[in-house]
Amino acid sequence: MSDVNNGDQKKTVKYVASKLNDVERSANEICEKALKDAKAQLHPLTRSAELDRLDKRFEFVKAFKLSLEKRIAQKLAAWQPAVQAVFTFEESWMEYPKSWDSSIHLLVKVPRLSNALKTLGIRLDRSLVKYLKQLDWSRFRTCQSILEVQQVTPNELRHGISYGAMFCAVHNVPVKVWPQNN
Repeated sequence: MSDVNNGDQKKTVKYVASKLNDVERSANEICEKALKDAKAQLHPLTRSAELDRLDKRFEFVKAFKLSLEKRIAQKLAAWQPAVQAVFTFEESWMEYPKSWDSSIHLLVKVPRLSNALKTLGIRLDRSLVKYLKQLDWSRFRTCQSILEVQQVTPNELRHGISYGAMFCAVHNVPVKVWPQNN
């Protein structure tokens, strides 16, 4: 049995096509709100500092990354109603928390793999990079990509295969970012 969703592919493609038009606007909004969230964590006198100066403050960078993860997860779930949960993971547990490599890694739990979600992830990544480069923030000047969206199915989780194996890891276990537990 295939985990790729082909049954409702035509409906999904139409839905995604309508959403792709607003991906760039949404990416800008995600970044602006994440910057605002991160600056809100700082002392009022430091909030107006240049981004390259704020980049040296661990608490600012951490707050920006966390806000980006949550806002991207919320947007993906809004665009794709089949999304059941979104998790974040660090690609290399050895590097964290020394510094952030300016990338976001998300695992999206879905009933079946979806080409539409894959396309949305790629398009959102391009739009995020475009916006962040316009900020002239040195962290993102040479970035070609910042967002990696991987899908994981209940079957992969149940059998601990593919990205589902990450949930059984000793180090670097994925952390849920959407929906938030209250």
